[in-house]
Amino acid sequence: MHRRDVIRALTAGLALPTIDAITPEALWAAGRAIQRRIRGARQDEPLLALTDHQDAMVRVLAELIIPETDTPGAAAARVNRFVDVMLAEWFDEDERDAFLGGLVTLDARCVSTFGTPFLGLDAEQQTVIVGALDAELAALRQAQLPTEQHFFRRMKWLTLYGYYTSEVGATQELQQVIAPGRYEPCAPVRREASGQWE
Repeated sequence: MHRRDVIRALTAGLALPTIDAITPEALWAAGRAIQRRIRGARQDEPLLALTDHQDAMVRVLAELIIPETDTPGAAAARVNRFVDVMLAEWFDEDERDAFLGGLVTLDARCVSTFGTPFLGLDAEQQTVIVGALDAELAALRQAQLPTEQHFFRRMKWLTLYGYYTSEVGATQELQQVIAPGRYEPCAPVRREASGQWE
């Protein structure tokens, strides 16, 4: 997958009014700026919007969406921390409440189906729940019904955005060749006309 394809997929999935008007290039740059903050943060840095329980749920969900294979998965890319920053600084209050409400609803669904919250499920049960969420989303698309408010659509979008703007996603999954040989999320770029750095 090429960077342009990733940007196209990310912008096609936009459902958030707060960032709806951002160009693909600006969206890519914003994601990389958030990644730079996350890279510089300590592992024990306090969460901004999520509780510890919600953070753990997001970490597991993201890893189920982009699991570790021959390349690292979403957990290695710290997508959960990316989601936390997005919720705190990019989502408005209604969007944040809707996302957090989706986590509550997910726990209730797991209790109803398996008798325990999401984090208490084994890996196979978690996969069943995520598969059901994905099937719901696909059914809405197939019926040409709105999907913008579906929790799992937002979760998938945030996972893709967080993963592919991370060092892991950019260098190992997308196999971008970084010059001068390191990942620099906010490197200066040269203007075409003037040749000056900005």
